[in-house]
Amino acid sequence: MRLPRGVALVLAVQALGTALVVGWLGSGRPGAPDAGLQQLDLLMLSERVPGVEPVDGRPTMLVVTSPECPDPGPRRLDARYGLVVSTDPVLADRLALPAAARGCSPGYVLLDGSGVLRYRTYDPGWPEHDQEQEILLESIARGHHR
Repeated sequence: MRLPRGVALVLAVQALGTALVVGWLGSGRPGAPDAGLQQLDLLMLSERVPGVEPVDGRPTMLVVTSPECPDPGPRRLDARYGLVVSTDPVLADRLALPAAARGCSPGYVLLDGSGVLRYRTYDPGWPEHDQEQEILLESIARGHHR
């Protein structure tokens, strides 16, 4: 029995997709999609950020911004967490936040107490989002980031 041409194509695509998913899951690398970041010399989650130390070994928020951006005003982040600000465009590139250091599109990453990257995002309104940041930092502090 011969299948209609469209049905055979759909079945072939489904079989290929299934094989790729099974192979990826079987690799034991749940972070496999981040492999593209490594090829571009970008830091993946669970890597140490070179040249940046967490403040006093505490979970730390590293804000990446441009020196031309207006001062965001006072931070209300809880004292249990560190805060570091960088205007280094090379670091912004490695953190996969290139627009942060080249314009006023700040972003931030969250580091655990040993300086390992656990979270990254662009957030132009970061000074007002302290509650969300503290929830994430608390999760990191408790080790729920894995």
